[in-house]
Amino acid sequence: MFIKKCLLLSALLFSVSVLRAAGADSIQYPELNKTYVKSYWYHGKAFVVSPAKWEAKQWLGFGAVAGTGILAYTQDEKIQKFFTDHRSTAADNFSKYVFEPFGRFSPVLIGGLYLTGRLVKDNRLAGTSLTAAKSLAVSSLIGGVVKQLTHRHRPYQDDIPDHANWDGPFGDIHYNSFPSGHSTAAFSMATVFAMEYRSTIWVPALAYTLATGTAVSRLYDNKHWVSDVVIGSALGFVTGRFMWKQSQGNHKQVMVLPSAGTNSASLTFIIAIAEP
Repeated sequence: MFIKKCLLLSALLFSVSVLRAAGADSIQYPELNKTYVKSYWYHGKAFVVSPAKWEAKQWLGFGAVAGTGILAYTQDEKIQKFFTDHRSTAADNFSKYVFEPFGRFSPVLIGGLYLTGRLVKDNRLAGTSLTAAKSLAVSSLIGGVVKQLTHRHRPYQDDIPDHANWDGPFGDIHYNSFPSGHSTAAFSMATVFAMEYRSTIWVPALAYTLATGTAVSRLYDNKHWVSDVVIGSALGFVTGRFMWKQSQGNHKQVMVLPSAGTNSASLTFIIAIAEP
């Protein structure tokens, strides 16, 4: 009897270890197919209407962002002057060759990461890149609409920079300072990768450092007001976080619950599947 119990326990432990490994590999990341393309509409729509389902925590977060944006607005001209008065060759090069490309060429970077994932058969990297692409597209579309509704002047577009120059929805399309598109793009991409690879410390650190540097470079280059950057960064972060969470609906994982009795052993499987 003792030997029988030992054999049953050994078989049970072996089965659990194998099934856990299988469960780790069962995660299904987004793939470039019809379902993924359709998800742009479904997830984009879900993001736009999500405030209707917000609870107190989400509204407090929104209030904090709005408050920060208003505070930044009161300091727009002071911060703009600070950056124009503190320039250097080293900072110019860093802004031009490191941070500016990260915001401007975000689609190229995402495409490169996706192709890399496909080439090395890293489904996680490829799938996360697709989620980042969706986040970038949705946040850029929303940011673009806001730009055309507000038509805010950029600091360099007036002889005397005035942060209060808003021409409204019927203004010149060249006045499109609010919100910062580079900041939105940088944070929408960085947030997706930072959340997916959060257990690898250097990934979130690098992602958010590049995104923050991109946002600050918009102030340094006199292309945006600080309130543009704050709201643009927040839009990118919130969109990236939302899209990453939506991508978790594509994950299918197997949970194994073992049980053992006097003369028997059993396994209970729980398969979590969510609609895309």
